Amino acid sequence: MIAGIILAAGLSERMSGDVPKQLRRIGGRPMVSIAATNAIASSIDEVVVVTGHEATAVAAAVSATGASVVVNPDYEDGNMTSLRAGVQALPGREAYVLLLADMPGVTTRIIDGMVAAWRQERPWAAVATYRDGWRHPVLLSANAMGCVIDRNEPKAVWQMLEAADPGSVLQVPFDMDAPLDVNTSADYESISREAPTLD
Repeated sequence: MIAGIILAAGLSERMSGDVPKQLRRIGGRPMVSIAATNAIASSIDEVVVVTGHEATAVAAAVSATGASVVVNPDYEDGNMTSLRAGVQALPGREAYVLLLADMPGVTTRIIDGMVAAWRQERPWAAVATYRDGWRHPVLLSANAMGCVIDRNEPKAVWQMLEAADPGSVLQVPFDMDAPLDVNTSADYESISREAPTLD
């Protein structure tokens, strides 16, 4: 089985305002809800949303999507604690697709492309490759996940993939610019203008 883990626990420290980015609305829906809806509609077998900051509100935002929710009590210690919480909630899966609550442009089609590529090739790991390089989503086999799960560096997954043996990381091509990772208020304003294209 392939599990999807949506990281939605962060403090949104680079986003101004009182509303965390995972709850900012795009086209009338919270970004985390869009991410969960796209994942549930994909060929992933099961999806968990990892919450932390504003956990109750984030859980409410995804309550109608069909995704399960787990609270990471250690979210302030970095995103790897959320990855561990997601894996602990869905242990023993063949592979995990890592998704971000602040990338609503990662559509069901993109997720399906990652899953299909993994099921055909069974690589150690896979990464989406766009016109402007590697970006999310990332897919880790159980073996790859085991190599990174105990690390704590903020970019531990990317560091592992970049250091991996040639050929062990499958690049899954998408002929498009990478979906925007919404980190700042300027990012949010930009993606809000493009909202009709995200559904």
